[in-house]
Amino acid sequence: MIKRMSYRSCKWLMISAVIVALSSCQKEELVPVVEQEVSLESDGLLKTVLGKKLENPYSVSNMKRALEILRESNPNGRTLGDDIEIQTTDYYVRFFARTDEELEHLEADSLHLYDYPLDHEIDSLGDYYIDPDLNPEEGKWYYTSVPVDYQFPDIEHEVLEELFLIEEDTTEFSNGRIASMDFLHQLEDEALKLTDNWEEPLNEDNQPNARRKKRNPVGYVRVWDTSRNRLVGVEGVKVRTRRWFSYGRAWTNSSGYYRINRGYRRSVHYKVFFENSSGFKIWASTIALWKAGHHVGKHNRNGYDINIYTNSRAWRFATVNNAVVKYRRFCAQLGVGLPASNLRIAALDKTGASGAPMLRRTWGVFGFTSKSALKSFLWKANKISLSLNAIATMIKFALPDIIIKAGSRNTQSVYDVTFHELAHASHHKKAGNNYWVKYINYIITYGAYGDGTGNNAGICGIGEMWGNYFGTECLNREYGRNFWTNARRNENWFNPGFLENADNITDLSTAEIFSCLTSSTDTFGDLRNQLKNKTNNDAQVDNAWNNYTDWP
Repeated sequence: MIKRMSYRSCKWLMISAVIVALSSCQKEELVPVVEQEVSLESDGLLKTVLGKKLENPYSVSNMKRALEILRESNPNGRTLGDDIEIQTTDYYVRFFARTDEELEHLEADSLHLYDYPLDHEIDSLGDYYIDPDLNPEEGKWYYTSVPVDYQFPDIEHEVLEELFLIEEDTTEFSNGRIASMDFLHQLEDEALKLTDNWEEPLNEDNQPNARRKKRNPVGYVRVWDTSRNRLVGVEGVKVRTRRWFSYGRAWTNSSGYYRINRGYRRSVHYKVFFENSSGFKIWASTIALWKAGHHVGKHNRNGYDINIYTNSRAWRFATVNNAVVKYRRFCAQLGVGLPASNLRIAALDKTGASGAPMLRRTWGVFGFTSKSALKSFLWKANKISLSLNAIATMIKFALPDIIIKAGSRNTQSVYDVTFHELAHASHHKKAGNNYWVKYINYIITYGAYGDGTGNNAGICGIGEMWGNYFGTECLNREYGRNFWTNARRNENWFNPGFLENADNITDLSTAEIFSCLTSSTDTFGDLRNQLKNKTNNDAQVDNAWNNYTDWP
């Protein structure tokens, strides 16, 4: 057993305010933030509370005991277990992830990771679990089971117990003996009884039926759309089931339908992970250490429909998820480049400024390596003051790409801001990290949008012009309406209506406008010239430009 420093406080990530990002992406007025400590709980995260430790029915020792009980129950006849020898099939293990990179490595191995022990009763499932004997700033334990022949990566781990797990169909033992599933179910049932974990298997009519076949859970995951006043499918999210060390998973389709990839004889725990099949992940907070989840609880092994309404904290995760899926489709329709597929998006239960700082990609690039510089950026962007220790923790574990303020509980509003920030993410993917760090440095130097003058002002202006233009174009297509207003056309000194007008030129497409956002397009003049290279109507580009008289 690895000994570590005792650290019993759950307020281990106390920071001076909730991290938000790139205020140049703001859709609402910035409000100065009063400096205050923010804990995981006060940032809207829920704590997992464990109950008593359970005796593990699937340990090799308990399975051997169960086998002996079955043999003794039939002393005058030969049982199907006479020739069976219980041997280790899997290990119950935990991995100690010290960095986000190590956690990503474990997830890439397709492990079913849990941040709490799997052999305890759970009084309350939440977003995080704090080991009372661990200083979380060092890292975090993740629990799972792995096959006996699993090749452990070079990541600290500990084998907690040897397991005998029953597979689907039949199990062949080391001596060549093949046991029937009926016998293996009897063996499992006996192990559950002797460890005080027994639960009667029920058939479809909720009647006892210990020998019934396993069923793969099926159902729908849906979210309430306030704009359409109906439930809509949550597309591409992961539904995960667990009963002890039996894990199942499925991705939802466009209707939100799922079918779990393994069967169960008893009820199981359901959870929705907002990890999309296209690659992006949604987090509950900028100070969380793992992707957002929706704990549904224990339900029938046949399946369960998971409907998420506005009174659920998961509403914002599901709504942002759907907005990202829709944005990706609009990009494909209009020939606009997609953002990075593995975006990390923090969906916060707040209103106000959102942003696309792309910190997971920009930190450490082009001189953006100082914690004090990052501290300055966050203060200039949103009037948020963080301690350098908190900055260090964020660099090690968090670094969001995009932050969405989804506290409005209004689907159209959340789609609007999500489309805007994703337009920035597409721009970032095309222009590159160095370009984006200049964007950040402009904010550090001049604050928010500045006044359109100073070093890298053109980069900020072009970025905001594109974010407003393409975000609005996506909103128009989603709702079949024209959301361009004078406020949107004339916003600040970068006038996004210029690109709206340019898009109306007959031989200039949205895709061609996007193609102009290169790493060398860093002034308005560069953008005008590139647009003229895409059209035979130079005068119309100039007319679109001359509609505005307040260019810096």
